Parts: sequence; structure tokens; C-alpha cells
Amino acid sequence: MGWFPEQKRWCRAEVIKICGVSTDNKATDGHRSETSIKVEVKRLDYGDTAYLSLLNTKELTPEWAVLPLQALQVSLANVKPVNGTDWSEEAVGWFKAMVHNRTLYARMYPQDARVAVELFLEKGKLGAMRRGPPLSLRLAQNGHAIHTKLKDSQIMKRSAAQLKTHKQGSEWEKYLISCYIQNKK
Repeated sequence: MGWFPEQKRWCRAEVIKICGVSTDNKATDGHRSETSIKVEVKRLDYGDTAYLSLLNTKELTPEWAVLPLQALQVSLANVKPVNGTDWSEEAVGWFKAMVHNRTLYARMYPQDARVAVELFLEKGKLGAMRRGPPLSLRLAQNGHAIHTKLKDSQIMKRSAAQLKTHKQGSEWEKYLISCYIQNKK
């Protein structure tokens, strides 16, 4: 278990790396400054990592150890980074902007110990349970990923069709505005 001062709580955690020795100004035993061992831990029920003093860790109790994990590591289905290995800062930024404070729907695809997900943004009114195209497709359409299930031509055709529809909508709006202006005269 690890003590996380920002949340002011103990959380189930696993030490994944010993980082070295450092001076800890926030020791839990009341001393002002103490030399301690820094460790990297993974919070088992959140999936994130943090750096803690070894003094802020303790053994997981048997009661807490039997509880199922509350976090699951997943990957986005049907896409891979453009360069094949690492997501670009632009791709990560685009993805974060798309999902921040939004309701998402997920379709899960278990694959042995891994789980892939297809994510969808909620479309329309909150709670409407309608969804748009998968984020993996939109990520590829915006040039941030390679979609493994669709050929480039299919992605581009869909993008071209969307552009054509948008253009037709803009022309229609211009027509309506011109009719409105003529009727006002």
C-alpha cells in the first residue's frame, strides 16, 4: 500500500522500481528532513504511477489483497501509431482533447491477458445513448494513426464524402441566407 499525500489516502499499490536515495522533506513520522529510498509505484485500482518514499509504503493486508482490481489496462482497437511504435504528441493531444470531460462508450475485445477497446463519443443530448464513429477511425482520418482494419482508400473516401456533405450544407446555408435577405427588402 502507498500513502498518497495529494489525495490524503492509502491506496493499493505495487512497487515497480527502486529509484534511488533522496532527501524527503515530507516524511510521515514528523521529522523535518530524512534520507529515504524513492520508489516508483503503480496504483492497482487506478492504473497510474507515482514516486513515493519507501517510508510511505506498507505491506498490503490480506483483506485488501483479495479484492479484485478496479483498473484495467487497455489499448485502442484497430489502430497503431503512424510510425509503428510511438504515439506522436499531436496524436496524444488530439485524443485527450476529444475525450476530456466527455461521455464515452466502449466496446471491449478481450485478447488473452490484453483487452482492446473501441471507443465512441456520445452523440446528441447527454444520456441519449447515441454514438458517433469510433475514435480509432477518426484518429486515422485526422492523420494521427494507421487503421488496421480499413484500407487508406476507404478512410479517404469517407473523409471525402464527409467534406462533400459539409460543402453541400454550407451552400444550402448560403442559399437560405440569400433568400432571407431578399424577403426582408
